[in-house]
Amino acid sequence: MDSKHETSKLIEEEPATATRRYSVTKKFVPAARKLTVAEEVGKKLARMQNKKPKEFLEICFREFDQACSLQVSELRDTFDEALVQLSDDCDMMEKNLTSLLIWKQNTTKARVDQATAERNNERKEKLNLAKWMAMFTPQDKKNTKADEVDFAYIRFCLNMAIAADVCPVQKQLDSGTPEFLSSMLTVDNDCVVGPASMALTNLSTHVETKKPIALSGGIENCVKLVNNNPNAPIVTQCCKVLASVAMLPTNKTYMAGKGAIKALVNIVKSVGPDNYRVDDAALGSAFCGLCNCAEGSDANRNLIVELDVMNAIEYICENWTDAYVLASASKLICNLAFNNVYTALSCLAAHCDEALSTSIKKSGGDKFPDVGEAAMMAYCNLANNESNQTHVGSTGAIELAVKTLELSNDVRVLTAAAMACASMAFKSFINKTRMGDAGAIKALLEVAIGRGNGGASEEEQEDAKCAEACCKALATLLLNSLNQQKMKELGAIEVFVQAIGETESMEVLQTGSMVICALVPLPDAKKRLLIEGRRLPVEEAGGKEVLVRCKQWVYGRKPSPEWLNAAMEVLDIKEEEAIKEQREREIEAERLVADDLFMDNRAVSSGVTPNSFRPEFYSHLELFREAVATPKKDEIGDELVELVDILF
Repeated sequence: MDSKHETSKLIEEEPATATRRYSVTKKFVPAARKLTVAEEVGKKLARMQNKKPKEFLEICFREFDQACSLQVSELRDTFDEALVQLSDDCDMMEKNLTSLLIWKQNTTKARVDQATAERNNERKEKLNLAKWMAMFTPQDKKNTKADEVDFAYIRFCLNMAIAADVCPVQKQLDSGTPEFLSSMLTVDNDCVVGPASMALTNLSTHVETKKPIALSGGIENCVKLVNNNPNAPIVTQCCKVLASVAMLPTNKTYMAGKGAIKALVNIVKSVGPDNYRVDDAALGSAFCGLCNCAEGSDANRNLIVELDVMNAIEYICENWTDAYVLASASKLICNLAFNNVYTALSCLAAHCDEALSTSIKKSGGDKFPDVGEAAMMAYCNLANNESNQTHVGSTGAIELAVKTLELSNDVRVLTAAAMACASMAFKSFINKTRMGDAGAIKALLEVAIGRGNGGASEEEQEDAKCAEACCKALATLLLNSLNQQKMKELGAIEVFVQAIGETESMEVLQTGSMVICALVPLPDAKKRLLIEGRRLPVEEAGGKEVLVRCKQWVYGRKPSPEWLNAAMEVLDIKEEEAIKEQREREIEAERLVADDLFMDNRAVSSGVTPNSFRPEFYSHLELFREAVATPKKDEIGDELVELVDILF
């Protein structure tokens, strides 16, 4: 099946809901504000200032009488509403008194319910302990004998796992909980080691506990269990501990020296139908650990690549369907390729770009947004130089990113897809052309206009970040004249300029101004248009006013960038200046031709500078992002009851 058709089919299975795109064919209409009575009277009188004084005085009396009548009517309505509110308050007081009487009557029943709840909580605690042991009991029942002391340890680990999110972190540190749990990992009993590893996993989610766990030997003990323990749940929990501890920058080098990276790589490379110690949970957690070890550390990136794990990553992405595994693997590729040409090239040599495409298709559109976001971030980081950009663009990543922009409604996925488009097109003429042909201009415009209003709420701020990324992609794409023509054909210049002019987000205003500047030609081209009697579409749409607003609000207290100053200088060129310079060039051309009969005066009098690529508005490094993989926490339920009689 054709990859493009397959992508469309798989992504379109997810219904498009809650879309917030603005059609580029509509006229942009800002929200209207209701006028007060005084403002309406003021507007009417302002329109009649030119009438005769006597007539104007009569109009003033009439309008004043009408305004007073209206305000009296509103006052009467307010008084009626106050009476209704008073009646409602009385009814509410009656209901409250009734409720108080009912509460007194039910006091005895509430006490009985409280006693029953306490009994159920005690029962629930025992059921949790039963499940707690069953989770870590191997199928062969070896090394699972437990005595009274082991049961006490198991109960302690259960309490610590539950208290990790309840008890204050400092209190747990003062009591030495990380050191004690780390030491329990050395016990030769899986029924004790398993609960201890899960309690340590829950405790390691706090930033304050990551360093104490590393200093207390938790990393070394987890590495030994990952390498040697045959029990998949224990391997999973130890991988989660390593992944969580690796989030702390100071632990990354220490973990590499203690063999944690090699142990996690061995987990990834050992997958197979006969390896029961590595299930989907263990594999996804191992990917999380490698992802966090690679984040912010070039040395760890190189080490992971040199351990020959890339082919295993590609194989897993092509053959696995678990969303946790696919998202974690995509995040690992993203971090390996971050601002590192060698590791990015190693990923491409292992066909990881094709594996990312497969992962997105398996994710089902917005059903698993973590997969789509991570894969698009990986595409963005993989395209970190000219050769890699050409390679990634030729393997279907461009079409996939554009299709994601058209169909997805998840703001994080849209942001990552826009950044991927910007990275693949950065200083790449061929990829700019490919994206224009694939429909990227329209897709980016619709998302940018629909989500670029800005605002104070968290959702509006996330939408603004998405619109900012789309504007960055548009800014680099529109440096290609073919893409500028496509935007003109869409008739979207006026709508986009009005949207940027009305936005409340300074980031959207800044990046939207980049798009407007990309539509502004070089000075010679502007002068040629003026001589021919034509105007720039972006100038007619009010682009200059938007640039002035950007200069005043975004760069009010600091020097404005060169791209903004250059565009405003071009827009300030007048027709008289252009005609004068053209006449001077023609006179100079005639003089030079008179001195040298073989000189072509067209090259001198045209005033056209040699064709050259315009500089980008930002650095490529601004587009790259690293991912942090948070391990999935296991919920402690009360379903298993098989071991209750044995324990109690």
